[in-house]
Amino acid sequence: MAINTTTSIRRASTVLGKRCEETKKNMAALAKKVYGKANVEMEKVSIPNIPGMKDDVLFAAVNGVKFYFMRGETVEMPKAIADVLRNAKQI
Repeated sequence: MAINTTTSIRRASTVLGKRCEETKKNMAALAKKVYGKANVEMEKVSIPNIPGMKDDVLFAAVNGVKFYFMRGETVEMPKAIADVLRNAKQI
């Protein structure tokens, strides 16, 4: 009998995993929706993978625009989004 561990399987649902990929792919368009311009200051952020968390996707919304980030990865995001996540003690 094979035993799966948290390191051998991803906990994110297919839908949330796709939203994370869409966020990465469309970051400039999402930033433009929030800030009115695509050229915003970006920051590389390491999103911690927290043992025991039921979900491995970090969600943030600013001005009605939704951002999804996979925990345990380093991603580039607008500095203002990183500041919001820092203030919420998520990164």
